[in-house]
Amino acid sequence: MDAFDTLGIIACAGEFPRLVIEGARRAGKRIVCIGCKGAVKRAEIEPLCDVYTEARAGELAAPRRFLQEQGVRHLMLTGQVKPAVIYTLRPDADARRLLRGLSRRNAHTLFTALCDYVAAGGITVLPSTTFMEGAMPGEGHLAGPPPTAEQRETARFGLGMAQQIAQLDIGQSIVVQGRRVVCVEAYKGTNECIDAAAAKERSGMCLCKVTKRGHDMRFDVPCIGPATIEHCRRAGIRHIAIEAGRTILFGRERVLRLCEQHGITLHALPVPPPAHPMPDPGHPADDRAHAALLAQAVEELGIGHAAIVCDGVALAVEDADGLPKCIRRAGRYMRRLRLARLASFLLRLLLGGGSDPLRPMVLVSSPQRPLSPADRRAARRAGIRCA
Repeated sequence: MDAFDTLGIIACAGEFPRLVIEGARRAGKRIVCIGCKGAVKRAEIEPLCDVYTEARAGELAAPRRFLQEQGVRHLMLTGQVKPAVIYTLRPDADARRLLRGLSRRNAHTLFTALCDYVAAGGITVLPSTTFMEGAMPGEGHLAGPPPTAEQRETARFGLGMAQQIAQLDIGQSIVVQGRRVVCVEAYKGTNECIDAAAAKERSGMCLCKVTKRGHDMRFDVPCIGPATIEHCRRAGIRHIAIEAGRTILFGRERVLRLCEQHGITLHALPVPPPAHPMPDPGHPADDRAHAALLAQAVEELGIGHAAIVCDGVALAVEDADGLPKCIRRAGRYMRRLRLARLASFLLRLLLGGGSDPLRPMVLVSSPQRPLSPADRRAARRAGIRCA
């Protein structure tokens, strides 16, 4: 890494921004921070910085100009961005131009475009793991009971399957039981994925978390924190496998202590190479094509037969819960966002920025498992279009 004195930080939710700032301080860096309004804990982060301001999600021009004025040439993206932001952005003129250039909108395409935009202003986006090397464990047993041979086999299967799912831009986490996928993360996030697994048989479940092959480490790096361990405890999950050298442990000492306290095996392994790797989904022409691609892929993986997509985002794929629960989950997510999406849409129109109409959710099932009349009725009730 080139030597530099000033580090720019984009701070969002969680404790990641604080940990990065503390690491950068130890390295002697001056900190210039932009907090994301509504996400960052300002009272916690502002005192740690030399210069602090805030911006809303969707603002690009003013934040980049601020960073340039502060002499920032190196930047890190830190903290959690809720998936809902994809649907509720209020973009400025630069962001609207950026969005118009994207054929699909998901976390990967949005953050890649953001990094390119920042780079065009002479600012390099550093990997999110910078100053966090001590929080990324290498291969080995970390805490709790040592893994048994059976658990190691389950972990290898789960990590391999999780990476296949990540390759499809569905999510980074899955819960497995033996060689069976119990729950897939998708839009619901890791903690909700864990909670969904709580209704299953409790013996032998394992949470697996990975990056996709060729993952861009500038953003969306897998993380495990104390909250993850607490959710696993409540769900009856006593085994966690993470990708060695590519997963951040937030609050490492507390994580290890909680695993010991609750008898949760935590270990880090390399992800085994897949026998039949899933292809990168690329940029399907529309939501119907995207959902069809995912439905076929999860069927080939032996997980389920259907997928639900909205505006380029995989909301849910069928897993061991079955299609009715998959439909209900997706409908519940979008109901939470309905007012926020509508308000964002109307505001963009009022401000004269223009806006695409709100897109519906699209459900596609593989040809080998056509949707039943009951599935179609359930989808209609949830506001989902069947294709």
